[in-house]
Amino acid sequence: MPISQISSAISAETRERLDRFTQTRGLKKSWVVEKALEQFMDSREFNLEESFTPSHITLRNEDFDALVGRHEQGGAEPSEALKELMREDD
Repeated sequence: MPISQISSAISAETRERLDRFTQTRGLKKSWVVEKALEQFMDSREFNLEESFTPSHITLRNEDFDALVGRHEQGGAEPSEALKELMREDD
């Protein structure tokens, strides 16, 4: 298969994580990046976009403050259906 080079800007944290990951496992960065891209694209092709939960959520400051306020106030008790769903099978 012909080789092609791409360029992409990533955060310093991600770069450092990739460096540590590949060094400790003796892997080539290009191989790890290619496999990660293949897996990401394959998963999107075979599954609905709505079924994926992002690993990070970005909120505006006022939305974050509102969320913290709701958490600190406490919430409603869970419904019986939710309790049943979360209950371990016997």
